[in-house]
Amino acid sequence: MPKICQFGKYTIFFWSRENGEPIHVHVCEGVPHSEATKIWMNGMVRLAHNKSNIPTKDLNTIMRWLAANRELIEEKWEKHFN
Repeated sequence: MPKICQFGKYTIFFWSRENGEPIHVHVCEGVPHSEATKIWMNGMVRLAHNKSNIPTKDLNTIMRWLAANRELIEEKWEKHFN
């Protein structure tokens, strides 16, 4: 489980066995767990689901950060999965 970064109280990460899917991240409060929020990074940054119930205000801030740092995330994805 590669950790991308700690964003305040939220952890942004990849699951290691999801390389067959388009680029995406998972976000949850604290330690990564299976009920994490999923955000697609291919094309527009968009919410797949919010299983960890991140408040809308926080989620919007995280998604803006992800959009601004898309290249970093794509590089980390490529490095990990290729």
